[in-house]
Amino acid sequence: MMSAPAVDAIAGEILDASAAHRQIAPFTERVPGFDLDAAYAVTAALRRLRLARGEQPVGRKVGFTNRTIWAEYGVYAPIWGDMYDTTLQPLGADAVLDLSPLLEPRIEPEIAFGIARPLHAGMDEAALLGCIDWVAHGFEIVQSIFPGWRAAAADTVAAYGLHGAYRIGPRYRLRVYPQVN
Repeated sequence: MMSAPAVDAIAGEILDASAAHRQIAPFTERVPGFDLDAAYAVTAALRRLRLARGEQPVGRKVGFTNRTIWAEYGVYAPIWGDMYDTTLQPLGADAVLDLSPLLEPRIEPEIAFGIARPLHAGMDEAALLGCIDWVAHGFEIVQSIFPGWRAAAADTVAAYGLHGAYRIGPRYRLRVYPQVN
């Protein structure tokens, strides 16, 4: 378990690197014992810092859902990261996205959804569908503060889940019809 000052120092380094548009060496290569638990502690510290500067969380992203790339990145489960009002914008005819602040940006087409009710372990597919309020298309611009996209799972979690920007299309209410046997 990393100390709170060490976690805060890493969170500050990530914010500084992002603000300066510069890349840094992965934490897993230079911080002994930097693992997923430490990375999610950094995520919580980043959330506190971003809230303090006026940003508001507006959702979460799930990354590395494509299992075919797990071995390439040394990731063996999906990860999550926060999205903020400063990174999420509606997608429309007048939408503009300046990529210049982002480091090694890549685009990912997405399906976004809003959760109406809490999810619980052990829910079946019908119960999960019943928790979804709306769906929308969108795209995420992911970025890497680590040169050449060279990072382990813990690094990607700490670095906003690689989130750079998100553009979301119109939201459509999901209607779940009863299953007919």
